[in-house]
Amino acid sequence: MKKFLIITVAILLLLTLVGPYAVLALAEQETPADSYSYSESFYNSYDEVRAHLLERVDNLRNAGITVEHSSYAIDESDGLYVDNVLLPATEETTNLIVLTTGVHGIEGYIGSVMLDVFFEEVYPTLYTANTGILIVANVNPYGMKYMRRYNENNVDLNRNFIEDWDSFDRSSNKEYPKVDNFLQPEGKMSNAFWHEVAFFLALAKEAIFTGADTISDALLTGQYEYPEGVYYGGDGDEKSTTYLKGVFADCLSGEYENIVHIDIHSGYGPRYNMVIFNSVQDPTTEAEAVEMFGYDYIIAVDSEEFYPTFGDTTDYFYRLKNSTKSDKELYSTCFEFGTIGDSFIDSIFSLKYTVDENRQHWYPTDNSITEQMVRENYYELFYPTETEWREKTVVDFKAAIFGVLDAKLK
Repeated sequence: MKKFLIITVAILLLLTLVGPYAVLALAEQETPADSYSYSESFYNSYDEVRAHLLERVDNLRNAGITVEHSSYAIDESDGLYVDNVLLPATEETTNLIVLTTGVHGIEGYIGSVMLDVFFEEVYPTLYTANTGILIVANVNPYGMKYMRRYNENNVDLNRNFIEDWDSFDRSSNKEYPKVDNFLQPEGKMSNAFWHEVAFFLALAKEAIFTGADTISDALLTGQYEYPEGVYYGGDGDEKSTTYLKGVFADCLSGEYENIVHIDIHSGYGPRYNMVIFNSVQDPTTEAEAVEMFGYDYIIAVDSEEFYPTFGDTTDYFYRLKNSTKSDKELYSTCFEFGTIGDSFIDSIFSLKYTVDENRQHWYPTDNSITEQMVRENYYELFYPTETEWREKTVVDFKAAIFGVLDAKLK
């Protein structure tokens, strides 16, 4: 055990030295922005994203396309809105494609890009006589504006879609209390180097005495007892959740017979591959989905990488269909763009950036270098600046969405 501890600490101290520069190295790999066609779609502020969406609505209308647009206010004083855009089918209400973006606020930026790709390259190929389009954009506008995964109440909205809060066990995550001190340390971060050393030493201690699996399990499923912690699922429906639940209910009680829902996310998975992450409610196996969609990167209920969560949007959509005994056909899934990577070392940095950002939110540091490092690392965790990554997101999105729509639309 002593030898193992020494080796572990040595490795983690090495990571301490290289970690702060890992993200900066990625940024240095960039090539000129005009080397790929969607370079101008990668906006960097919520206001830019929303203005671009409203411009898209105007352009569609000017082209003679019927568009219904409405905005749901999350905080009018701060200019925060969820935007709902419907392009109804022109003749028959057979198919409804639903695209949701920004459930995890900061991930709404890549979602905005994919909406551009959708309207420029997918929409023109659709048989709009029987296919409607519903866009619910920037579901978590606070997280988008302030570059957070969480909303204005520190709630992870993709853990907030609970079917019945009265019967839900808020203590269902048994692992989080074992590592809460590590995952949500108190106090301001200090000098960047010494903060790095302290984090990795604490991680080594937790890994040895509590277990790496405990840390992983504590994070992924969501937790409902620590409001200032990471992956906090809340104690009731958030405003955005109430709104989106209503949208799902309207879809299931509406005229369209067949619903295909894609929720766009970033962060999890191999760096240069988008993964179709199916709901636990979908019985399709990985092999079946690969053959069905003609897309290789799929995580299904039988996949080794699959992990269950509480309060997921896609799971809720299925549960609502079942509880309301809706006769609609439904396929609800997640498109997840990998960013940091999926290796053991990558997962360590992903964990660190998550913990650091949450600590910075509650205990803002006085050290400008530390603050900048935390902010830039978190940004890269969900919205990498590397040109190669951005180019590949477009390629993968087109391959996956054409595969899904070819298989699922009537």
